[in-house]
Amino acid sequence: MNPNIDWIANNRKTTGKQQGARYIPGTKYFVYTMLLILCASLCFGCTSPETETPNETETPTETEAPVETETPTETEQEPVSEAETETPNETPETEAAPEPTGEEIQAYVTEENNYKNWELWPGTGELDPGKGPHGDQITIYVSDSAFSAIEEKAGVMPEGSTVLKEGYNSEGELIEVVVMHKVEGFDPEHNDWFWLWYDADDEIKAEGKVLSCYNCHTRQAGNDYLFTGDIK
Repeated sequence: MNPNIDWIANNRKTTGKQQGARYIPGTKYFVYTMLLILCASLCFGCTSPETETPNETETPTETEAPVETETPTETEQEPVSEAETETPNETPETEAAPEPTGEEIQAYVTEENNYKNWELWPGTGELDPGKGPHGDQITIYVSDSAFSAIEEKAGVMPEGSTVLKEGYNSEGELIEVVVMHKVEGFDPEHNDWFWLWYDADDEIKAEGKVLSCYNCHTRQAGNDYLFTGDIK
């Protein structure tokens, strides 16, 4: 055997025994354990702690629907005074016309629509001095539609209009009544006037198309055959 090889072999054994003499039983396990702890620490140390998931924003509870405002009950209308409800004065409608006879028209102006309740011709008075054949003193009444036509300067009076003239003597005594009543279609040539003349005793003296009346009033044909005042 080669002495060198023997020396090496012996040297290794000696070395191993020497190293074995410094070996402490359990050291290997202790080292492994420490390594594992170190690795574990490094692993946990490198891993960032989980970020706490912030509480999810709480979903707001459904917005409560606004309480519907109760529809106010309709405002009670304040009572309207009679003055406010009155319809403004308008041109009166055509008045109901009596039949075109003397008796009917006389009854109409004395009973049904008593002329004593009418207005006087605007600008005149009772027992004004007479200038014509109807008496020393006269009082002239006009129906509502006739009054409106005069005030509005209508030019002609509407159907159903009536002009009534009382004639008095100088003593103030009633002697006659003359009536001009307009009836549609009665006498278009003379603006449809129906004429009536009766005395203080209500006795009819003339009626209808009275020639003496036409002959006198024709001079005022342009003023709807009226003398007392202009209606244009």
